Amino acid sequence: MTVLSVVGSFAGSAHAIDFVCGDAQTSQVMIDVDGAFARLENNWQSPAVGRMLKFQCFAAIARDETNAWVLVNYGYSRAWVSRSAVRFADGMDITQLPLSKEIPPAPPPPRLRLPGAPTIGSTQQRRYRDAVQAGRTPGMVAVLGDCNAEHPVFFGRLASGAFDLSPYPELKNTARAFAAAFSRVSVATSGSFNATMAFDPVWADPKQCKSDEGPLACELRLSNASLLLIALGTGDTFTWRDFEKHYRAIIEYALSLKVLPLLMTKADALESQQGGAPADYINGVVRKLGAEYGLPVIDFALAARQLPNGGLVAERNAGLQFIEPFHVNEVGMDARILLTLQTLAQLPRLSPALQATPQPKRQPSSEPTRQPQATAQASAAPLLPLRAPKQNLREE
Repeated sequence: MTVLSVVGSFAGSAHAIDFVCGDAQTSQVMIDVDGAFARLENNWQSPAVGRMLKFQCFAAIARDETNAWVLVNYGYSRAWVSRSAVRFADGMDITQLPLSKEIPPAPPPPRLRLPGAPTIGSTQQRRYRDAVQAGRTPGMVAVLGDCNAEHPVFFGRLASGAFDLSPYPELKNTARAFAAAFSRVSVATSGSFNATMAFDPVWADPKQCKSDEGPLACELRLSNASLLLIALGTGDTFTWRDFEKHYRAIIEYALSLKVLPLLMTKADALESQQGGAPADYINGVVRKLGAEYGLPVIDFALAARQLPNGGLVAERNAGLQFIEPFHVNEVGMDARILLTLQTLAQLPRLSPALQATPQPKRQPSSEPTRQPQATAQASAAPLLPLRAPKQNLREE
């Protein structure tokens, strides 16, 4: 059972902002705190498997026995949300909902048939074999990305079982083969992360990374991944003019380490809506570089056109006006997972026995590790906030 928890305190009975989820006759809840994480079970220790944003509305269908959690419809599945983090319409109360044990189980999700998964050709398969033969770990995928690539809304949903594989029996072996990658939390993903930050040590985790390492170099060292999934672009709203330069540097750095990059487009259009870029500029760059380097492009933007609200959350500002969306919604999360699995399913199943014999590690040098040429340029690039501010996601 999927569970949703949201951080924050209940605002009480007096509200200055209108309830936007229907009238008192509808059993709906509105997220009433800044940020939320979905969880597999109805407790705060359960793995996070999704995100909800303030003012989002969900149909409430049941409660738990303690009246502390509300069961809601969450995309094609269900989720729990903490009673302390939601608001009911005036006249509605959690005790009016049936107990969860009294309602039938959720119906199975539909089988999505979406465009966007690339065809993995022989050249790309050979690059993957070369990565493993060079000593990189087979079945390990490093993720470089922004808020929509963070573990709870992407690989973590699959690792925890929140993404239902039952409609896709042909992908179950792939999910098992790459299970270690899906369980790993990348140090190269973060909210508002953009292409300029990949080589900048300022954005690396000081607890896991060396002082001269950027997030990308750190993640590839820690994971020893044979594949790198690059899911960037949303954070480049105002730095889009330099996006191709930095994105190209990311690709070439991965290839220099015998890592096969997998590129992914995005569903939002912030760089044109807010940053003044030509329409579909960033996705165009991703597709162009994929063709230039002969790399797979997971075209989530193409698939998102067939999803509710274009695969994105219907987001509101503090005044309840709708704003340009950029967070992937529940169905969008699952679509990204599906396209990724369909891509990985085309790669050969390689045994660790194919890996080259590890070479003795060099002694640490007193000289700093050299970063790609793009490092200094990336560090100097201005980091401008999005006009639509990112939700504050934090946990107790």
